[in-house]
Amino acid sequence: MRKIRLSMFMASLIFMAFFQTAVKAQSAAPSSNQKSQEQDEHDAIRHVAQLYMMFDQQHLREAFYTASNLYLATEQGELRIIPFSQFLENVAKGAASGRPVPKMSIDLIDHEGSAAVVKITEHSDDATVTDYLSLIRGKEGWKVVSKTFYVEHHPPSGAASSTGTQAQPQNSCANSEVNAFAYMAGDWVTSESPVAAGGPTTGKSTAEVILDGCAVWEHRYVEQNGKELFDAHVVWGYDSTTKRMLLFYVDDRSHTQLYEGRHEDGAWAFYRERPDSDGKILLIRVKYAKKGQGYTQTVERSKDHGATWEPGSVVSYEPKR
Repeated sequence: MRKIRLSMFMASLIFMAFFQTAVKAQSAAPSSNQKSQEQDEHDAIRHVAQLYMMFDQQHLREAFYTASNLYLATEQGELRIIPFSQFLENVAKGAASGRPVPKMSIDLIDHEGSAAVVKITEHSDDATVTDYLSLIRGKEGWKVVSKTFYVEHHPPSGAASSTGTQAQPQNSCANSEVNAFAYMAGDWVTSESPVAAGGPTTGKSTAEVILDGCAVWEHRYVEQNGKELFDAHVVWGYDSTTKRMLLFYVDDRSHTQLYEGRHEDGAWAFYRERPDSDGKILLIRVKYAKKGQGYTQTVERSKDHGATWEPGSVVSYEPKR
């Protein structure tokens, strides 16, 4: 009788141990609801990637946040920023020229919470492009917030010279001096120092890299004591024929100015001459420099053809909040 009771006791212990192990395994494994939710997220991210791969303006607007930017490094290691609006223009130009859409493949989808990344490879006759799309899930669902990419150009058949030098990319501006000013792209608020006698001047500025990287365009509005001082447009561009960097300025006060760039101490400075009120020639110099998250524009004047310079105004550009 004792043997029977002992056997029953041992069987109960074995059953309890097996039951506890099964419960732990079940609790550790994801539920079917969790699996379903994970798959739904994965499918939603893949759908955005597929919208991107359609490569037309309509589907790209669905896939991207309008405030998105595209980023790549030039051969000189400079950061180039392409606003989403410019990307749409480039896609439209490619479609209008009959350029075929590259063959694309989704190589990776990874996500955690409301953040995700998708790796896509694009293959065309002249290049292989590796894209990393960063996505955020907001009120509108999953959308691309930025694209970081690398372009490997393929020389056309027979394009290599006898020295083995590869043909240059079709875009003649891809590595031009304009890239040195790509950091200007964005929305800014401006302030000027020293403070003018009539009171502080403040403004707002929007700048974009345009014409597929061949120019930087700025629209700048400045006011003083709540009244407009001027509304201006500025364009920076490089003339490959004369090998000159140029700055063109025009505003609604009938001020039109052309500056020629000079590469000095590893940076660009822009110069122009104009007559002073007494008829003497003034030399104007404009310099730009990165500062914190923004940059500065310094204007100086010389009455002796650059031998000495009078300190002028400094305009600070800070990111618009």
